[in-house]
Amino acid sequence: MKKWIAALLRFARKWHTPIAIVAIALILLHAVAVFMYGIKLDFHNISGLLALFVLLPVPVSGLLRYRRMDRKWHLRSGLAFAILFLIHAFV
Repeated sequence: MKKWIAALLRFARKWHTPIAIVAIALILLHAVAVFMYGIKLDFHNISGLLALFVLLPVPVSGLLRYRRMDRKWHLRSGLAFAILFLIHAFV
């Protein structure tokens, strides 16, 4: 079991940042496309906007986390984004 966890942590440490950069770029592209197409203020779009606003401090807190100046804001805002994204995507 420890070997699997160690391998998973090694994979996460190596690929977390590049995958996050690509994901944030795709999310921002999606948000720009929604604004260009026209946005309606319904639950689906409002939950997406909330998720976008919660996502904005995640990269900044990630840089602070890298410099060891973070107080767990990267994890907290990342979890909040994940919950809001799931609401946006599936509700």
